[in-house]
Amino acid sequence: MIYRMLTSVGFLVIIARRLSTEEFGLWGIIFSIVAMLLMPTSLWTMWLQRFYARGYREALGTALFFSIVYSFISLLVYVMLAYFENSILSWGLDYMLLGSFILLLRIFDTCFSSVANVTKPEIVGYKNFIYETLRLSLTYFFVILLNMKLSGAIISVELSLAIGLLYTITMLYRNGLLMIKFSQNLAIQWLKSFYIPLLNTFLGILRNGLRAFVSWITASEVTIAYLNVGFASESPLIRAYYSVVPALYARSLRRPRSEDLEESLRLFFLFSGFLLVNFTVLSKTIASMFNPTYIKAFFLIPLVAFYAVILGLMNIFNTFILGSSRADVEGLKSHKELIKSHLFKLPTVKLLGLLFTYVLLLMFLPLVRGDHLLEAMVAVITLFVGNIVIFPYFSYELNKMTRYNFPWNELFHVSIASVTAGLYYIFSGAYTIEIRSFWKDAPQLGFHVAVATILYILTLYMTSKWFRSLVWRAISYIIEER
Repeated sequence: MIYRMLTSVGFLVIIARRLSTEEFGLWGIIFSIVAMLLMPTSLWTMWLQRFYARGYREALGTALFFSIVYSFISLLVYVMLAYFENSILSWGLDYMLLGSFILLLRIFDTCFSSVANVTKPEIVGYKNFIYETLRLSLTYFFVILLNMKLSGAIISVELSLAIGLLYTITMLYRNGLLMIKFSQNLAIQWLKSFYIPLLNTFLGILRNGLRAFVSWITASEVTIAYLNVGFASESPLIRAYYSVVPALYARSLRRPRSEDLEESLRLFFLFSGFLLVNFTVLSKTIASMFNPTYIKAFFLIPLVAFYAVILGLMNIFNTFILGSSRADVEGLKSHKELIKSHLFKLPTVKLLGLLFTYVLLLMFLPLVRGDHLLEAMVAVITLFVGNIVIFPYFSYELNKMTRYNFPWNELFHVSIASVTAGLYYIFSGAYTIEIRSFWKDAPQLGFHVAVATILYILTLYMTSKWFRSLVWRAISYIIEER
């Protein structure tokens, strides 16, 4: 978890410092469009995970067929959007076309990783380790050593994705999980029930397409560059809940237990507590680490961090509720039952929340048009509000479904540890550090983060019985493995 955060930050620092503001903004637009076009894959990968976990081995071949067909369609749409974006910005078409390979690789990575998530989640963990390591190394080689700038950054991601995909396929094959067999029966069932994952598709398109949408309204890549800095805090916090939800989903699909939900929440608090205090207290320092040009956008970092924590909690609730749903245990037979189930209701509510966000964007962005920093702030605040208004519904549905004990004790202990780390940053003066010269100033920041990490862990160890038990279980596991 910490390693992935460090490699992600290292990668972003390289491209933010080596690319111009306009190139960094275009980078964000490319990835926003890729993420937006990737979402229709949930039309089949949602059913792939649920059916494969319950013994339908032909689900992989069926999903792979849909992925191949969609890869041609999505590529065509991507090229059309690339020309549209080029007409707005008056440059960048060649970079956007180069980025099309990222989309194709992500489509197939999503398909195979969906199987790994519900069978052997550790495969995805190792794949991510390989991807993060290669992405950082290759970016350093292409962007810094070869000075290829934006094209080097894009190629680095593509090569890392390709090698990560190859690893996933190889590990699935070695574990006897790579059964490529098309099932017409499953394909028909999935197509007839397309409206369920279609909600998730619209949801993902709206969420991941936010930066592209903002660029269309503002006609500026500078606003997106500021948003890239702000959303740098989202990625590690998203990984915090993605590190717990695959196992929670796999278990709840088979046998839902409130204990698994409670443990997932504890782990999420453990990871997100330290991240949140870093992104809040060190926001100006982190902004300067990307590039001193972006210091004025520092306030976006804690705003996005708090949004990501709310989103993480909501997605953990959502994961447990969806995994516990029994509407499709014996196949997709009754559309009436599907519509009445959480498989339909929860994505609908999330979609309404995001539509509310876009309505607010359309209302308030024109009022601040031309002030790129205010445009970025409006985008973040509307996203935050759109999630806050629907969060109580998820909490309500979870309480209706299961009786569980919310881990208030662990939240309290994590809060104490986070405050301890935050006070260290304040009294040591770490929050005043500005990274003007990366190799000169970053080691000083690294020292303070290391000390704060130790204080965080020690405080948790002294106050939390659960954390002490977790540490000793981990040590015992390592000893047994050796």
